[in-house]
Amino acid sequence: MKTYSNIKRLIEWAEKFDKQLLAGEQWDDKYFVSWLSAELNADTETDTVLPENTESTIAMLIIFMYKYAVFYSRKIFKHSIIYSIDDFGVLATLLPDKKLKKYDVIRECIAEKSSGNEVLKRLLRQKLIKETNHPTDKRSKLLEITTEGLSEINAILIQIQKMGSLVTGNLSKQEKIMLLGMLLNLHQFHNPLFKANDEKLLNEKLGINPA
Repeated sequence: MKTYSNIKRLIEWAEKFDKQLLAGEQWDDKYFVSWLSAELNADTETDTVLPENTESTIAMLIIFMYKYAVFYSRKIFKHSIIYSIDDFGVLATLLPDKKLKKYDVIRECIAEKSSGNEVLKRLLRQKLIKETNHPTDKRSKLLEITTEGLSEINAILIQIQKMGSLVTGNLSKQEKIMLLGMLLNLHQFHNPLFKANDEKLLNEKLGINPA
């Protein structure tokens, strides 16, 4: 019975991990192990007392990491008609042959509506993506990557992969797997908050008292 109980718990963890995967993202055993490790540690660290400013320091360092990535990416896009990492993100979201509504593309890229629309307009103007009619909704258009867009991605793919290696720096393979699991956990937490964009809830969590 104990063996059955353990198998049942493992299945429940696997189902939970599967639900937090992004659209089109494939199961990976190493990512699952890393995610499960972080999940179990979260359950056993409820009594841990964090040093002062730990969480704000983590947030600041995450922002720094984003800025480092943008800094490196500019060196790559300087030699490509793809304008920025945000533009690349849209193109990657439409791979390999997806057709998505504008709203869904913007949300998948974790972008604000105004800035996301600017990126889409630029990519349409450059003919890196195109619009097609929605098969069931005449009021909507679908976006898909063009042959030119795919060609531009392929032209800088090696540099993007090297940028990923540079951003992860001197971390060991095991540390990279652990970090990926933690980031997946954070993504699972933040993505629903971002998509819901509940002003009242966010103000409450951020300690904001609207006038």
